[in-house]
Amino acid sequence: MIGNKTDVQHLLQRVETSFGKAVVTSRHFDELRESIYRRTGILLSATTLKRLWGYLDESVEPRLYTLDILCRYAGWKSWREFCDSPKTDDIESGPVGQPHIDVRRQLREGDTVLLTWLPDRVCRIRCLGDDRFEVVEAQGTRLTAGDVFRVEQIIADAPLYLNCLTRGEENLGTYVCGSKTGIRFVVDSRN
Repeated sequence: MIGNKTDVQHLLQRVETSFGKAVVTSRHFDELRESIYRRTGILLSATTLKRLWGYLDESVEPRLYTLDILCRYAGWKSWREFCDSPKTDDIESGPVGQPHIDVRRQLREGDTVLLTWLPDRVCRIRCLGDDRFEVVEAQGTRLTAGDVFRVEQIIADAPLYLNCLTRGEENLGTYVCGSKTGIRFVVDSRN
């Protein structure tokens, strides 16, 4: 087996969290398939998803490729990174265990990051350097293309605070994304 069953089950829970609801009906699997495609650009079969969730009575080992795509959808870079990350959600303080981006160390000017949060919020941002970002596109949120803000860390499953948000010449203050359930992210292009 590629990973243990506990890791696979934990991943499925994280996918459902990113999706915003439990996946229990045939229609849910079709919706999840489309959501995965919108976020990752990769189309998984609804039948594959049904097998993983046990909706179909077929015992098939998941492929690494499928697990990697689901991890990307849920905010990790790969299945390996997901398996190596802490799984406890009840730690109240300590080092950041969730996938995260230290902006100054990990992003270069021009890199873009896809942010998602509930319900159905999507925002692509571009690094301008020095902790500054510009919104490239946004759906389902009050943010608009051209907004500029500052952020030092982007942490999965945590609220993201956009500091010094400006729209043109107007200072909008601080804006929070994912205040209740946190955000997910994928670094989706590099120079």
